This record gives sequence, structure tokens and C-alpha cells, in this order.
Amino acid sequence: MVKQAGPASAGPSRNEASTVNDREVLLDVLQRYFDGLYRGNADLLRGVFHPQARLFGEVKGEILLRELEPYLQLVASRLSPVDNGEAQRMKVLALQIHGAIALATVQCDLLGFNYVDQLSLLKQDGRWTIVNKLYTHLEL
Repeated sequence: MVKQAGPASAGPSRNEASTVNDREVLLDVLQRYFDGLYRGNADLLRGVFHPQARLFGEVKGEILLRELEPYLQLVASRLSPVDNGEAQRMKVLALQIHGAIALATVQCDLLGFNYVDQLSLLKQDGRWTIVNKLYTHLEL
């Protein structure tokens, strides 16, 4: 028995359309994250992080734990990659979206480090923010 196809779909379902829109919004959030790191702009970064975000890292054997504001002060006080004459070398490696949560894996090559970040994002009140940053430096 051959099953007859129904009428052609008029486009993506509501859930598919929402996921496509969320993906576009998340990619914009990640671009602002990259721009904030590249420019050393703490205000731009503050706009993409949840105020209670936590940052955990392992860099060259040292375990790092930071709260958001001390991290932003560090970024603002160091020489930025743009001021150091570096090209912007940051990219999204993977992005998974599951309803109101997302996980982005990104690469940030800056200031002599090759960081791989795993960013957990949460959509709250229609707005996506980074709630956790887990990062490491990989030798090239």
C-alpha cells in the first residue's frame, strides 16, 4: 500500500521557525561576544553575559574560577587584540539548541592563546545570555 502525501507544506513548522530564529539570535550574541573580546570592551561583553555567570578554565595546567565582574575588569585592563594589531580570529565550531538552552563551542585565537570555549546559554524573558563559560588553551 502506498501512502499518499498530504498537501505541500507552506513552510517550516512553528518550532522549526523558532529554532531558526533562535539560531540567528544566538549567532548574533556570539558575534558580540567575539567583538567584545577583540576590542577589550567590557560593556559589550556585559551585555551578552548573565549577571550571575560563572567562568571556569584550565590554562597551561592552572585551574581558573572567576565571577563575571572581575573577568570583565581583566579584559578591559589588558591590551586588546585590536590594539595589539591582531586580526580577529574567532569562530563558532558548534551550536546546539534545545528549547530555551543552548551550548556553543567557539575558538578564540588571541593574544598568543588558542582558546576553546564552551558557552552555556539560557533564554530568559525572550533574551539569550551566556550563563557559564568553560574554557581551555590548546597548543597549536
